Amino acid sequence: MSIDNSAPTVKLDPLNTLMDVRAVAITPGDLSFAQTIGDRFHDHRGRTVLGSLGVMIDGAMGGAVYSGLTSGHQSVLAQVTVSAAADIPSTGTVGATGALVHLDDGVGLASGQLRSDDSTLLAVMAGRAMIVSRPPVVAPDDYIAGPALDVPVPEEISDLSGLSGSDVVEGILAGTIKRGPLAGLLDLTLTEVTPGAVVGELAPVEWMANPLGAVQGGVLISATDAITGLAAQTLTTAEQDYRVLDHKIDFLRSPAIGGPVMRAEASVIRAGRRLALIESRIVDNTGQVYIRATSSVQMISQQVHS
Repeated sequence: MSIDNSAPTVKLDPLNTLMDVRAVAITPGDLSFAQTIGDRFHDHRGRTVLGSLGVMIDGAMGGAVYSGLTSGHQSVLAQVTVSAAADIPSTGTVGATGALVHLDDGVGLASGQLRSDDSTLLAVMAGRAMIVSRPPVVAPDDYIAGPALDVPVPEEISDLSGLSGSDVVEGILAGTIKRGPLAGLLDLTLTEVTPGAVVGELAPVEWMANPLGAVQGGVLISATDAITGLAAQTLTTAEQDYRVLDHKIDFLRSPAIGGPVMRAEASVIRAGRRLALIESRIVDNTGQVYIRATSSVQMISQQVHS
C-alpha cells in the first residue's frame, strides 16, 4: 500500500477530522484511510504508539463491516486485534486498510493493515463487528456535517533521562512529570500507581461520540493502549524501554456520552526479561465492564530501541 496524498478524500465526521484521519477510498467492504501523525498524538515518551491511531483503527475495522451492510442496518465493533510490526514513525502519514472478509445475519469479520508512507508494514489488524438494530442518535449525514471540533494545543513532554519506569509513572501521578499529548487529549488522569499496576480515570465527553451516542471505539483503543503502556513503564529500569507488540481488545459495552467517569485499569500478569503480559479493563463507577484487553509488551534496552 502506498499513500497518495494528492488523491481526493471523502469528508469524515468531526472526530476523525480532529484526529486528522481522512478517507482515501471507500467501496462496499473495502476501504482505506490515512492519518497525519505528529507530536499531538505522542505518548509520555514522545513516541507515536498504536493508541495514537486508535480512531483510524476503529474506522478501518468497524467501517469495513459497516460499509458492506444494506441500508438501515448498523454495526458495532465487538473485538479488535492489532499486532505491531515495525515502529511507527514520529511524524509523517500512516495508512490503514480494511477489508470485509465475512458477513452473515449477525456478525461481520474484517482484516487490515497499517503502513507508513513508504509502505513499511507497521501492524496487521483483525476485527469482529456485531450487526445491531438500534437506530443512531444522530443521522449519519448530520453527524458527518457536524461542527468542527477544536484542536487542543498538545501537552508537553518531560525529559525522562536517567529515570526508572516507576519514577516516571509516579511522577505523572504526582504531576511532576507531564502525562504527554495523547493522555492529555483523552484527559486521562492517574489515580493509583504500584509496580506492575496503574489506574486512571477519564470522562466520556461529547467530542468522543459516534452516531449511536456512545464513545467511539477508537477512543477506547487509545485509552487502553495508554494505560497498558504506563503499566509496562513501571517495569523498566533507567536503561530499559518497552514496546507494545499486540492488543486483543473486547468491547463489552459502550460508554454513554455524559455518563459516569470511566476507570482504566492495567496490571501485569507476567513479566519476564523480554516479554510482559498485561491485562487491562475500562469500567464505570459501578464496576460495569466496558473494555477487556490482553496485551503483549516487549522489554528492550534503550540502546536497541534507538
